[in-house]
Amino acid sequence: MGEGTESGGGATTAPPLRYIRCYKCGFCDVVRSKKCLLRAHVLEHHKDEVDALGGYWEGGDAGPRKEISRACEQCGMSFKKQAHLKQHMQSHSLERPFSCTVDGCPFSYSRKDHLNRHLLTHEGKLFVCPVEGCGRKFNIKGNMQRHVQEIHKDVSPCESKKEFICPKVNCGKAFKYASKLKKHEESHVQLEYTEVMCCEPGCMKFFSNMECLKAHNQSCHQYVQCDICGTKQLKKNFQRHHRMHEGSCVTERVKCHIEDCKCSFSKKSNLDKHVKAVHEQRRPFVCQFSGCGKRFSYKHVRDNHEKSSAHVHTEGDFVEADEQRPRSVGGCKRKPVSVESLMRKRVAAPDDGPAHADATEYLRWLLSV
Repeated sequence: MGEGTESGGGATTAPPLRYIRCYKCGFCDVVRSKKCLLRAHVLEHHKDEVDALGGYWEGGDAGPRKEISRACEQCGMSFKKQAHLKQHMQSHSLERPFSCTVDGCPFSYSRKDHLNRHLLTHEGKLFVCPVEGCGRKFNIKGNMQRHVQEIHKDVSPCESKKEFICPKVNCGKAFKYASKLKKHEESHVQLEYTEVMCCEPGCMKFFSNMECLKAHNQSCHQYVQCDICGTKQLKKNFQRHHRMHEGSCVTERVKCHIEDCKCSFSKKSNLDKHVKAVHEQRRPFVCQFSGCGKRFSYKHVRDNHEKSSAHVHTEGDFVEADEQRPRSVGGCKRKPVSVESLMRKRVAAPDDGPAHADATEYLRWLLSV
């Protein structure tokens, strides 16, 4: 049974499994079918045992291979293979036994691979500089690329080969490949279909990109209505509000200690704000417009007052004018007009004159970009 036997039909039977996996680990009972698999097993699971034996386990042919470093006696470079060391030693030899076989060519080399690279120059396998008027040839592509970068740094080698021009009016960009032109033309095409959809219940509106969807959510779905109490809460506070309705998580509300005040709050900080604003009549937030002087208990109330129609423009209210806004730099597009920028325009008129007397001129200046 040690060898495969032939049956009556001439077919041979496969050898038993015990003869396939015949390489056994010397540290455990693991058996592998190949020497390399057993070596990998020993190095992975028995590295400490191998290190205890001095870094090399004399376990027969199935043991881990010992790394042999072959060093050059002249320069000290080391190699794993004898063939690599032998090839390297040829570079130190003054003899050049490999001569070019082409008639009239005087070149000779110490290594055969250098000769093979030289023979490419006689076979026409050269890399020509793509810059017009140069025509230098190289037998190595890397040398040609280095030549272009160093010598023709300011000259685009593919400028004359950009044959694919965009047909769009007032564009005229040229490309070397048709695929690049096709990808560029897609930027001129307005999308006729929607890509993203608002998944809020009862909305299901479609938008062309994620930025439009994000702006829609911030403006239309900033609040969420509670199904239990019916109040509207901010999305970021909805989970905290919903925990208030859970029986296991209900906490006692903090009541106001002032007589005849029935207000209660979920946090002590909210109670402190209530006491300072309502009962102590504190107004720390002052309107920044000159000549107004109104004071408010809350910052957001002061901000809404400044943005309202109560103020148009008074000279000297704001130091920053619209002309001081940062412009586009480095080819970046200017940011789109926002409510904040319109507000700055409304409260900070140009330096060439006071507030606009004509309502039409003022509105035109306000909406200008």
